[in-house]
Amino acid sequence: MVKLNYQLIYRNLKNYSATFSLTAISLILLSTNYGCVQKAQEEVQLEIKNIQSVASNSGYKIFGSTNLPESSRITVEAVRYLRPIEGQEEVLLNSDVDPKRSILARQVVQVKQGKWQADLNLWQVAPDGSFQEVWQANQSQIGLVPESGVKFIAIFDPASQWQQSDQTKSEKPQVENQQLEGKLVRFTNDGEKYVQASQTLLIPLPEGKTTPPRPQPGDINGGWGNRYQIPPKSVVTQTNITPSATSRVTNASLAPTEFLR
Repeated sequence: MVKLNYQLIYRNLKNYSATFSLTAISLILLSTNYGCVQKAQEEVQLEIKNIQSVASNSGYKIFGSTNLPESSRITVEAVRYLRPIEGQEEVLLNSDVDPKRSILARQVVQVKQGKWQADLNLWQVAPDGSFQEVWQANQSQIGLVPESGVKFIAIFDPASQWQQSDQTKSEKPQVENQQLEGKLVRFTNDGEKYVQASQTLLIPLPEGKTTPPRPQPGDINGGWGNRYQIPPKSVVTQTNITPSATSRVTNASLAPTEFLR
């Protein structure tokens, strides 16, 4: 009888151990799956969906999508990279502007219902009316060779998300820097996180001409204009007024009708 009770207790313990092990394994699997789902939900998405050319390759419409919060600010840039001519690497050292990266256009847009859109104009008008890109007007970059592609970049930087409310008070960004996760996350030299997406298109250099722009005073003499030129004084024309018949000269003799009677 005692032996039978020991066998019954052993059997119950064995069944309990098996049940406990299965429960523990199930909990571990559920926790792992939940963690994977949470990680997938926290991954930041930023995508350039489409780029459309307008106005003969000078203007472009960029359409994108994201899972960032509503009204998040995204900086959209069009960049053409430049390479030095062989034997002229000193150009890179003497230039005040980074000649390897020329920003052709830039616009800051806001996220609306998970989408955003930017309009960029890549061309400028030279003083002679020729179309050109911004780097072509820089003397230090004329000797560089441009790449055939233009890179469109969309950047979300949490540090630049300060907005002005209706009461002109600053509001903190809705997305904290530590929450940014995913393959699109990059790091600045200071270790700050930001999100970047890009797409490159083959775009030829500007061609053709248009009406030259009228020179502004700020474009002449370093912004001083033609200071040596004295504008002519305006000539005031004088009109001779004929005295009316009722007017009288005070030093003239009295007329007979003016004597007292």
